[in-house]
Amino acid sequence: MADPTPSPETSTPAPGMPAPAAAAQPSVLSTVPAASAPSMLGSDALEPAATYGDFKLPEGAAIDGESLKTASTLFADSGLSQEQAQKFIDLAVSREQAAAQKGVQAFVDLQTKWVSEIKADPDIGGDKFQASIASAARAIERLAIPGLREALDLTGAGNNPAIVKAFARIGQMISEDRFRPGNGAPPAAAKSPAEVIYGAQPKGSAE
Repeated sequence: MADPTPSPETSTPAPGMPAPAAAAQPSVLSTVPAASAPSMLGSDALEPAATYGDFKLPEGAAIDGESLKTASTLFADSGLSQEQAQKFIDLAVSREQAAAQKGVQAFVDLQTKWVSEIKADPDIGGDKFQASIASAARAIERLAIPGLREALDLTGAGNNPAIVKAFARIGQMISEDRFRPGNGAPPAAAKSPAEVIYGAQPKGSAE
């Protein structure tokens, strides 16, 4: 006797029921709730980038407008809140300040090292230190170059042993020129009034 239960291939749907889809292939999104399925046209893609208020900066610190604009765009693209973005600003500023402080300390350490070398130099240091500094200052003053002293102070070159030694030597040369004729020639003998008026004449010459 034949089985009264119809096979799936030959079964007919009950009245009011839809026919089963033939050879239906499940979708990869079939198990994902519709609300959570990603969409390139989702509402998030149409929302404008987030805007941020003023960020808090340490006293004396500043961020140029172009850099702040770029950072704000990155923050917005990453969906960061004002508080989260502020943490990145704090981190960036602290790193910049640490780098700047490191550079300042390196500059100060170099200046200290140079001054120690000058004081220990056998030519311009030790008991000669004060005189050497005075001689170097005299040279700078005598050169009368506008902004020279300020440039030496600003760059720290005024503490470089070679620079100090050079100016000290120039100052000594200027000081010696005040008391000695040029080129180291011996002083000429004083002329008599007759020699000044008539010029030198050989002895025994006819009048």
